[in-house]
Amino acid sequence: MIQTAPREIKVHTKKFSLKRGRITIGFSWEKEKGVVRQMCLKQRNARMDVRYPFELKKKEKGQQLFYQAVIDLNQYELEIAFWDVMVEVEEAEGETYEAILGGLSNRLKIWLILFPRWTKTKDGHLIYPFVNGARQFTIQYRKYDKKYDSYAFIAKEYLALLCYFILKPYWDNKKIWLICEKFCTMAQDNAMFFFQYCMEQLPEKEKKHILYVIDKKVPEYHAVEKYDTNVIQFMSFKYMIYLCAAEYLISTDAIRHFYIWDSPNSVYKVLYQARKHLIFLQHGVMGFKQCHRTYHKAGGNRVARFVVSSEYERTIIQEYFGYDREEIILTGLARWDVLENRASLEKKEILIMPTWRSWLEYASEELFRKSDYYQNYVSILQDERLQKLLEKHDMVLNFYIHPKFRDYISEFAVKKERIHFIAFGQQPLNELLMSCNLLITDYSSVSWDVYYQEKPVIFYPFDLETYECVQGSYMDLEKDAFGDVVHSKEELFASLEKYVARDFKEEERQKERREYLLPLRDHKNSERIYQEIKSAKLKSKLKQRLER
Repeated sequence: MIQTAPREIKVHTKKFSLKRGRITIGFSWEKEKGVVRQMCLKQRNARMDVRYPFELKKKEKGQQLFYQAVIDLNQYELEIAFWDVMVEVEEAEGETYEAILGGLSNRLKIWLILFPRWTKTKDGHLIYPFVNGARQFTIQYRKYDKKYDSYAFIAKEYLALLCYFILKPYWDNKKIWLICEKFCTMAQDNAMFFFQYCMEQLPEKEKKHILYVIDKKVPEYHAVEKYDTNVIQFMSFKYMIYLCAAEYLISTDAIRHFYIWDSPNSVYKVLYQARKHLIFLQHGVMGFKQCHRTYHKAGGNRVARFVVSSEYERTIIQEYFGYDREEIILTGLARWDVLENRASLEKKEILIMPTWRSWLEYASEELFRKSDYYQNYVSILQDERLQKLLEKHDMVLNFYIHPKFRDYISEFAVKKERIHFIAFGQQPLNELLMSCNLLITDYSSVSWDVYYQEKPVIFYPFDLETYECVQGSYMDLEKDAFGDVVHSKEELFASLEKYVARDFKEEERQKERREYLLPLRDHKNSERIYQEIKSAKLKSKLKQRLER
C-alpha cells in the first residue's frame, strides 16, 4: 500500500500565541467550504490514536467564519513527539472529513521565526510551534536543552549571520562542501566513505574545501580523526559561518541534520535550509521503506541530487518522489566501494538487525516493553532452540540495535554466551555486514549490502500488516524480497537451519536477480558521486523558485 499525505485545509490565520503551556489559534474560513466542528492536537506517527481537544468558539460575518481555538497543555501528559493540529470539517452536504490545519500566514510565520517562542514545563520539557515548509500548524514537545534552548544561543546565531554577510564574497569563494551523517554524531555510513575517498584520492587543491562535520566528543570521531584538518566541530562558531557559506551539503540524511536536531525555528535555521543544496547519499536502497512523504521534491526536504543504485530504484524515485531523471544520479552507494565478503566457516556469525518503527520513536519504557517489536525479539533471543542451534554449529549471534532504540539495549539483555548485543556506533556496521555469514532482518536496507556480498538474507516481517499500514514498502515483500520471508519463530529457525546445512550459500533464484537489482559492483561509486557533484552547476535555490 502506497502511503499518501493526510488531507489539509488552508485557512486564513489571524493569531497564534503560546503562554505558559496555553495555546491560542485564531483563523477564518470561507463558509462555502464547510464548518469546522472539532479541533484537536494529534500525536504524529503514533500506533494508538492519541489526541487532545481544543475549546473551539465560532463567529459568523457574512460568508466568513471566524474561529478561536484554545488548549491548555498543562492538563495533559504529552508524549515526546510532534503533534499536528487536526480539524473535523462538515461540508454543506453533511459529509465530514478530518484534515491538518494549514495556511499559517506568511506574516505570522515570519513573526514566529524572528521572535521564537516556547514554553518550558516544570518537568524540564519544551513546547514550541514547529513551522514547516507546508505552513501547517505543528507543535513539538521534547526535553529542554540548556545549551541551545536559550536567547544567548539565538544571539550567537545572529552574530554568525552578521560575520558571514559582512564578508560574503570571501566566504562564498571558498566553495565549501560540508559532509555529515545522522545528527552530525556518526561516521560509518555512505557520507564517511565518500569523505574518505575524497581525502585519499583527490589532489590537495580539490580536497581542501571538503569538510566533515561531527561533534568531536562522540566515539565515532575516531573514524575521521586522521583527516582532522578537514574535520570541523559541529555547532562551533566557525562551523556556523561555514554552513552559511557552503556550496553543497552532502549527507545520508535530511538537511535538518546539519543543525541542532528539532531546534525551535530561527532566522539562521530558516536561511540555511532555504538557501543550501543537499546532495542526498541515502542510507540504503529505497525498497522496503516508503520515504516519499519525507523526501518528496515538493516538500521541505527537497534535495538537489538523489543517489540511487539501479534503474529499478531510479524508477521508484521518479514515480513516487517526483524528481526528474537528471536529478537522480545512478552511482551506487559509497560504502559499497569497500565491501568484501569476510565471512568464514571457521568463525560463523549470524547478524540480526531489525529496523525501527515510527510508531515507537518516542515510546515510553513501559510502552516499548509491551510492543510487538520488543516481545517478538526477546522471545527469539530467549528461545532454547536458538541457543542449541548456536552451540551445535559453533556460531555466535550479533544483535545490532537500531540507533532509535539504543536507549533500550538493556531491555533486550539475555545472558547467553553466544549472543552479543551491539549498540549503534559501538562497532562499525560495515564490519559486521562483511563478517556475518547470514542476515536476519525485517525491513532494513542493510539487506541490500548483504545481498551485494552474495550472502543469504532471512526476512522476518512479524508485523507486516501494521508496517504496511503505517510505514509502507515500494517492493512487495512477499513476492520481491531477495531471500526467505518467514512469519513465525518456527519458520525462522527452519530457514536458519537450512542455510547452515548449505554452508550459507544463497539459492540460485536469488543470484539471477542481482545483475538487475545491483548492476554497479566495480568499487567506483564514490568516484561517480564526486564527478556528478563537481559537474552539477546548480542554480541557486532562489532562482529555481522564481522559475517554477
